[in-house]
Amino acid sequence: MTRTKFFIPFVIVLALTLLLGAALIALTVKGDTDKPSPDNPMPAEDTVPTAIFKADLAEFEKYMDVNDEKYLVLVNKTNTVDQGFVPEELITVADATKSIKLSKTAEMALEAMFREMRTQGFTNVYVTSAYRDYSNQNNLFFNIYIPQEMATGLSYEKAMEKVLTYSAYPGTSEHHTGLCVDLMTTSMRELDESFADEAVYPWLLENAWKFGFILRYPEDKTEITGYSFEPWHYRFVGRYHAYKIHSQGLCLEEYLEIK
Repeated sequence: MTRTKFFIPFVIVLALTLLLGAALIALTVKGDTDKPSPDNPMPAEDTVPTAIFKADLAEFEKYMDVNDEKYLVLVNKTNTVDQGFVPEELITVADATKSIKLSKTAEMALEAMFREMRTQGFTNVYVTSAYRDYSNQNNLFFNIYIPQEMATGLSYEKAMEKVLTYSAYPGTSEHHTGLCVDLMTTSMRELDESFADEAVYPWLLENAWKFGFILRYPEDKTEITGYSFEPWHYRFVGRYHAYKIHSQGLCLEEYLEIK
């Protein structure tokens, strides 16, 4: 009787220990599975953190803090834009060295971002390209980029192949939407990856979402976007979507697949 009396509690304790161990293992495995990754992005909360600025940007808040599907329009190598499309309310970009335009909401949000950049000490940044219509893109692609590549000894076909890694075929350019800009600094001689070495670049990576912008062509997403790394190219999507894209480490194509 004594052995039986002690044996039963022992079995119960052992069973409880095994159940507890199994539960802990399950939680650990689930925790690993739930970690965000490009194939398993962590769902972002609907609440966007409050954006804190040094500059007084109250007048721009209604432009930065938008949540509208129209700003998520996808234009890439397989999603084209009509040749005659013209964005609504195109206005002149304030922080540019030449007369270029952008859709009003995107331009006002961009102006806010430039005001904040200046308070952070980044005073040498400017916009070098914004809205481009079909004709402009056609001229850039066929009359400038392809001849430049052919001048290096490439055949027309090889030149076309190379140009398509960094420039959009007419009708597939995101610039046609009036929602994106290319940035440069006064220390740069040409628009290239050297922008990633500029002091403002890490700041943009961390803060562009607050103004509704995303880095459109990240270095680790080239196979998805179809374009090489463009640290200078920023696309307006509105703060809500920009934060979700930024916080999950996605590109626009990936975000549109899971939202």
